[in-house]
Amino acid sequence: MNQVNRQIGPYPSELYVDVRTFIDQTESIVKPDPFEHDVLRTVRRLVEDGKLKIALFRLREVIDDRLEGRRDRLQIESPPDARAKRCL
Repeated sequence: MNQVNRQIGPYPSELYVDVRTFIDQTESIVKPDPFEHDVLRTVRRLVEDGKLKIALFRLREVIDDRLEGRRDRLQIESPPDARAKRCL
């Protein structure tokens, strides 16, 4: 986020790659519920539109919600995930 805030002019392409990687890592760790999945989809679109600062802000909201335990929404488990857990 600090690098995005300091950037003057167009963002370097490496920064886009780093942000996309961060989104992928967050998604794999958080295991998003349907609401979070929609937010992450929006974050990806923001990155594609070149709006890295807003994208990182929205991504941080998802992470902060999880870290602070604000999980008002029910965790909905998809059938493939449920089957995979039963196999373990």
